[in-house]
Amino acid sequence: MKKILMLTTGGDIAGEHTDTGLVPVYTGEQLVSMVPELREYCELECKDIMQLDGTNVQPEDWITIAEEVYDAQEAYDGVIITHGTDTMAYSACAVSLMVQNLQKPVIFTGAQIAMVDPDTDGKKNLLDAVHAAVSGIPGVYVVFGGRIIRGIRAQKMYTRALDAFHSINAGDAGYVQDGEVFLNQSVPTPVGEPVLDTRLEPKVVQLKLLPGIEPKQLESMLGMGYYGIILEAFGCGGIPNQNRNLLPCLKRAKQFGVAVLVATQCKYGNVDLGVYDVNVQAAREGAMSVYDMSIEAAAVKLMWVLGHTKKLDEVKKMMETCYVGEFTEKRHA
Repeated sequence: MKKILMLTTGGDIAGEHTDTGLVPVYTGEQLVSMVPELREYCELECKDIMQLDGTNVQPEDWITIAEEVYDAQEAYDGVIITHGTDTMAYSACAVSLMVQNLQKPVIFTGAQIAMVDPDTDGKKNLLDAVHAAVSGIPGVYVVFGGRIIRGIRAQKMYTRALDAFHSINAGDAGYVQDGEVFLNQSVPTPVGEPVLDTRLEPKVVQLKLLPGIEPKQLESMLGMGYYGIILEAFGCGGIPNQNRNLLPCLKRAKQFGVAVLVATQCKYGNVDLGVYDVNVQAAREGAMSVYDMSIEAAAVKLMWVLGHTKKLDEVKKMMETCYVGEFTEKRHA
């Protein structure tokens, strides 16, 4: 049987009901004891690396997870990571970028309903994660609600629904049905050995534009020590440039050496800064497109890129480079 390592980080799946709500308390071995059939499919070892609600997972924790994944590559045939659903997509994106050229499966999963509850989805998700890990598909994936989603493309779409995660601007990689793994697309072939690169700059902020937003709101962020700002703009990247004109703020951001990314408030589709006047002028002031990346992938990638360089021309070049399938390259052409 294949040897699989399960790293536990907390989340709903490990939760217990308390007078302050659900709190993660259960260890990996305790979770496995609730689904003993897991060990019928693989030799499963557990390692508890943190016990956090997904909301409390920080960028520094991504580094810990990535290091554990990298260290496990030689001794194990795959890794499962149990994680809180609220920030699972961020962590999956981070591991995708920090541990590239993975030749073995790294599977994120969790639950919307705690394992101790009779109607939990955690048992099925764990079983599906084991089947995906044993299948040998290389790379980082979120396995949840029967879906297999590339980690760099995953996004939580529903607060409580069991089919919580969808793949953004890319089809699901596959699905698990009755213990069998079916792939919908060809799996990228890793080139070379796994590489660990955990350089990260977490001083990034995100601002959602609203009709009536004042330039001073963006201006105020320029002196707060952030190296990157992500603007959730309108449509395919529209930035207001008449009443309440934000273009002078973009110009000042460039002078401050602050990278500005333009994302969209739409769930699907790509940002194109070459279509409308409200796009083109923003690009001329140094704004950069996230193309069709999810907002999670864009944020994590910007932190990762800024961990490598703060020079805006180099940041732009790295943001325009597709490292792990985070955007659709043909749309970038």
